[in-house]
Amino acid sequence: MTVLVRESAQNSWDAKTTNDVSFKLDLVTVSPAHRSAWKELLATDAPSDPTAARTLPDLFRSSTIRYLAVSDRGTSGLGGPTRSDVEAKPNQRGWLSFVLNSGERQDVDGGGGTYGYGKGAFFLASRVGTVLIYTRFREGDQLRSRLIASALLSSTTVDGVPYTGRHWWGLPSPDHCEPLVDQDADVTARRLGLPGFEKDETGTTVVVLDPDLSDPSLPDDDADEMSIESAGRHLADAAAWNLWPVTLSDRAVRMHVSVSAHGVRVPVPSEHDDAVLANFAAAYRTALGAHGKALFCMRPKQELGRFDHQDTFGAKVTSPAAAELGLVGSPHHVCLMRSPDLVVQYLPGPTKAHPDVGYAAVFKVNDDLDSIFSRSEPPTHDAWVDVQLTGRDATFVRVARKRMLEQCAAIVGPKTQSSQAVAVPVGTIAQRLGFLLSGVGGTGASDSNPAGGSTDFARPGHGSSTPTGGGSDAEAPKHGRGKTSSPRRQARPVLVGSPFFASHAGRAVLVQKVRVSGPTTLRGSASVFTGEGSLETTRPAGGSVPEVLGWRLDSNVTLGEFVEVDEGPSEYELLVVPVVDAAVDVAVEAMQR
Repeated sequence: MTVLVRESAQNSWDAKTTNDVSFKLDLVTVSPAHRSAWKELLATDAPSDPTAARTLPDLFRSSTIRYLAVSDRGTSGLGGPTRSDVEAKPNQRGWLSFVLNSGERQDVDGGGGTYGYGKGAFFLASRVGTVLIYTRFREGDQLRSRLIASALLSSTTVDGVPYTGRHWWGLPSPDHCEPLVDQDADVTARRLGLPGFEKDETGTTVVVLDPDLSDPSLPDDDADEMSIESAGRHLADAAAWNLWPVTLSDRAVRMHVSVSAHGVRVPVPSEHDDAVLANFAAAYRTALGAHGKALFCMRPKQELGRFDHQDTFGAKVTSPAAAELGLVGSPHHVCLMRSPDLVVQYLPGPTKAHPDVGYAAVFKVNDDLDSIFSRSEPPTHDAWVDVQLTGRDATFVRVARKRMLEQCAAIVGPKTQSSQAVAVPVGTIAQRLGFLLSGVGGTGASDSNPAGGSTDFARPGHGSSTPTGGGSDAEAPKHGRGKTSSPRRQARPVLVGSPFFASHAGRAVLVQKVRVSGPTTLRGSASVFTGEGSLETTRPAGGSVPEVLGWRLDSNVTLGEFVEVDEGPSEYELLVVPVVDAAVDVAVEAMQR
């Protein structure tokens, strides 16, 4: 299914005619209202493949008919001649290229690749090797529709005559099969319950009959399938990790992706709710902007493309669809792309010393070299292979890979013995260094703390900490480690659990939960904890410092260090922007009201 998403979206993007392309993936179980039409129209003389485990007759005899509809709108549709022996203009070969011919090169500038290989993914995704193709296109001033079914089964020989194994359903002609057209096509599509077209929309819907929902995380010989809901989530993840560059909301020309299962919308991850995608998106924007880094081949002298990266802290990839692309855990990859801005590959680089710290990088090929890198791609468009080229072209592809890995090595830095020490659990470090803090009176916040918050240590990217701080109130020192001098009892903050990493507004933040029992004013602070056991009081030259982003209660966020608590008990979340490779001291104090 991941290959199907990649290839179908690429065809849709190449066929765009408007600034907004709609790309939909709908997993559907045919309703009782439409099931009779499916059997009446398609079951008669349905071809059978003796080598297949499941055939079309098996599908139509079953009580459940299921399909995956892959639809695009805002695209050109499949117009032009319906016979391969009829001459067609270069921009009027949609039907020939997708429905009839295989391996035909795209004629779109900056196109994704080759028709024929991509459409094979539709047949492979069908357990019965069959698809329906419903399209609408513009012919002059008219809107035209076509509908046809196609099966790609095993070749065979009958009475000494070889047959290709290709079967068609439509309007039989003496030497080929014509599609249903215009009103006949639209009426039949409605009878089958297929996604239709609004007003003057153009585009194509390819219906994959009886989609193979085998769980990609299980061995190939395991018969278990995903549920419709799980398959919907897998499709949504596959779309997110393969198509994110063309779905960014600030693009002038973009793709809108939607997924549904049983009519229920499945959320598609994006930079707004996934920290790793947010970092890749940030790297993409910087790489293509004024501050992007150009990578060069020196002999011959040529700019290869633009590169940039973002460090990640605690952001993990857990999607099985992303795992198929080689992304697991903390990212340490370069997202490769060329002019269609679709993901070609996530090239793995060296990992950082700490398992929870990573980087998300992007490399986009110089447009002048786009055709060279396009020729280096295999039919699935998921790698750049220099051995497929010769001479200077092979040199450019090979050196680009070398330059990217050099950049990754610089990002990671030398892995010395001391740098490996950051893999030690931070809780252990905090316990050993806790005595260095002035005013430490215990091992964590408790009811015995008179009025204050406690202090936690967190290694950005690790999300583990051990409470070691003492109490404080409004008259205590800034970081809450002095003795209580005010006799007035007030609501005291208590740090709940350890800090953890989360995503907020597309960026990674360190979150510390704070419980307060009544009205008060809370102030949060964050500082770097040095190896000497003290807090940095000045910003290092050229360095970053942690900052308090704000306070979150439910879905409401109050920006800044302070928040007014009007009633209690309540549990707030302190949001802190962390820094690279540093232990962060988080403190909370209650102010006098």
